[in-house]
Amino acid sequence: MTDFTIDLTVFQLLNIYKKRKVFDFFAESLFGDASGRAYYRVTFEGETAILMKVADVKPGEFGRGDSFNDFIAIDSFLRENGIKVPKIYAVIPELKAMLLEDLGDTTLFKMIEDDRKNKVHYVKEAVGLLADTQTKIYSRTDFNTPADKRKFSKALFMEEFYHFYEYMIAKRVYDVPYTNLWPKLEKHFTRISAELARLPYCFSHRDFQSKNIMKRDGEFYLIDFQDALMAPIVYDAVSLLRDSYIELKPDELDSLLRHLWSIDRPMHEFFNDYEEFEHAFYLQTLQRKMKDAGRFVYLNQVKNKEWFVPFILPTLGYVRDALLKLEENKILDLLAPYIPEFRAGRREN
Repeated sequence: MTDFTIDLTVFQLLNIYKKRKVFDFFAESLFGDASGRAYYRVTFEGETAILMKVADVKPGEFGRGDSFNDFIAIDSFLRENGIKVPKIYAVIPELKAMLLEDLGDTTLFKMIEDDRKNKVHYVKEAVGLLADTQTKIYSRTDFNTPADKRKFSKALFMEEFYHFYEYMIAKRVYDVPYTNLWPKLEKHFTRISAELARLPYCFSHRDFQSKNIMKRDGEFYLIDFQDALMAPIVYDAVSLLRDSYIELKPDELDSLLRHLWSIDRPMHEFFNDYEEFEHAFYLQTLQRKMKDAGRFVYLNQVKNKEWFVPFILPTLGYVRDALLKLEENKILDLLAPYIPEFRAGRREN
């Protein structure tokens, strides 16, 4: 979009929001990370708001839906269930544009980057947010959200496993032949996908990580929830505690995982004991972080987003940790010749 088109869109949205014409405003482009959305901070009459423009892309990739309309519906659902999300001031459906409440710039990621010595404290606060969110949604009465119409199926788990293979192995340049590797991996991934699909499911944000958790005036808000779906109940815990952007040491992870188990009531409804919960957590970690590792390579190769490259190493570290924890030595042996990062080891915090 040209600057003129952005200005015209902002003008129209402000007209809807303020119910009058606002001529004096300024729109500043914001970093959009990996999403298919463009963001602008709009300053006008002593106020600020966020313009979100959704790319006109075909829905359906990895089980996603119409991110524009789904954002609106899920925003309303979360707010009705007592979960803090940005207010929607104005919407222009034909432009796939909306004006949102400005929550500022303080993400959980930024909090930790600015004050790393208190990393565990901040993540523990977010664990509390996750437990509170799951408890509130567990008691819901509305089961007609966009998230309820899609779920992580065995086929979707396998699609993401293949994404890992395609971009982490097949489309990286190695001198080791991989012609017969996928059929060998597929057998193991099919088994794991079936086990994941048997886990208890619940409403999942799908990307409950440090860049999608914001804090304003002492309270947490969730953003980027348009891809929510039904997923294993541990899915959002994996997103938070195996966040590629925030590395936790083994003892920190263990402490936070046990804290989540102690305060998350729905977890106790679905798992008999901590060991069962922990096994599900690492099983989901394996699948989710394999997908993330492949996605980072894809974003670099296809979208030219080189800023994701540094996060490949910690993400593969999570994959390796999960394989060891689950005693999936056969998978580790199959992958080791093709994943040099496994041999490089993990960097220390």
